[in-house]
Amino acid sequence: MLENIRIVLVRTYHAGNIGSTIRAMKTMGLSELVLVNPRDYPSEEANKMASSAEDLLENAKVVGSLYEAVNDCELVIACTARPRTFDLPVLDPEQSAIQLMKVASKKPVALVFGPERMGLHNDDIQLAHYRVTIPANPDYSSLNLASAVQILCYELRKQMDNPVEPSLDRTFPSVEQKENFYVTLEQVLNEVEFVNKQHPGQLMLKLRRFFSRAEMDESELNILRGSLAAVQRKIADKT
Repeated sequence: MLENIRIVLVRTYHAGNIGSTIRAMKTMGLSELVLVNPRDYPSEEANKMASSAEDLLENAKVVGSLYEAVNDCELVIACTARPRTFDLPVLDPEQSAIQLMKVASKKPVALVFGPERMGLHNDDIQLAHYRVTIPANPDYSSLNLASAVQILCYELRKQMDNPVEPSLDRTFPSVEQKENFYVTLEQVLNEVEFVNKQHPGQLMLKLRRFFSRAEMDESELNILRGSLAAVQRKIADKT
């Protein structure tokens, strides 16, 4: 089950944190690391900090975008402490582990961590289903990247001793399926001139928030996609 859980580091600044992250993962039994546009990698510093986890580091995948890293995942949880313009349902570390383990029994899932300095962008958050926050001292709440990974991987490890029932009743769409839906939705809204041309992004941002809160399963998303396809056919018939 742990082999279906992907740790994704986005635009990591310090190579040493990549090495420390892979070490934290190995101690908890996780093995799949994906790096999105790391600033300094490959790096001797990363190898040094990996400390006996170099075998996993060698298999780390480097990609050019977060979408590429998670497009096949059925569940994506973003680790971030800051409030966001594009907000999502918030989980604590234990809740996030439970949700991930339910889905990881049959489909790939991902935990996403942003760069050390600024964290994840709102565009990154849009690809997630939930965000997880780690309770900390409100006067000094900034955790080291590898420490945050260690805490969340520990919670995942705990769930191995407290197995949860797999999520069998509902199948959720992958990130790729959701993004394809949003592309089609925006096309239709533009075709019927529903979008405010002065602020085109605001409507889609609000709709993304709405559908994220709804937690649509795959069959529900397919109904919406079918509805949009019917609208597009009607538009085509009239032109």
